[in-house]
Amino acid sequence: MKRELRRWMEDHAPSNNDKVLEPVMTIGEAARITQLSESALRKYESAGLITYHRSSGNVRVLSHEDLTRIGSIQDLIKHKGLNLEGIRRLWSLLPCWELKGCTEEDREHCNCLCGENRPCWMVCREQHPEGHDRCRRCEVYRMAPLSTEEIKFLVHNATRHSFHLEEAGATD
Repeated sequence: MKRELRRWMEDHAPSNNDKVLEPVMTIGEAARITQLSESALRKYESAGLITYHRSSGNVRVLSHEDLTRIGSIQDLIKHKGLNLEGIRRLWSLLPCWELKGCTEEDREHCNCLCGENRPCWMVCREQHPEGHDRCRRCEVYRMAPLSTEEIKFLVHNATRHSFHLEEAGATD
C-alpha cells in the first residue's frame, strides 16, 4: 500500500525546483494574468485553497506554482461544477498521513484525522500561524491540485490499508 502511494507521488510530484515556488508577482499582476479579480484570488485564500507568500509590507505575492494552482481551481469550478467549499472538502480527503508516512504516534496526535473537513495545511496553519511556509513546501499541499482526479484512488487505498490493519489487530 505505502509503496503504491510512494510510486503515485513520484509519478505526480511537482518539480522540486525552488524557482517555481519563489514569489515573483503581486496579486494584482496575478489577477491580470488569470483574468480574475483580486477579490476572487483573496477568496481562494480565505477558503484555504491557496496560501500566498507575503511581502515585508504584508502584500500578497505569488509564485508560478500559485498560478498553476489557481488554474486548477478555475478548472474545478468551470468544468467539474465544484464551488470553493466543495474543492476544500475534496482536498481534505487527501490521506496526508499516508502520503507523508506519518507514524502511529503522529496519527494519534493529529487533528487532521479527527473528522476535519479542512485540508491538513489549513489545520496546521491554524495551529502554527508562523509556519505557513512549511505547508507551502509540503508535498501534500503542492500535490492537491494535481491529484483531484486520483483522490478516489488515494482514499480507497488509505481506507483499505486502515481496514486491513484493524482486521489484523482484531485477530491477534
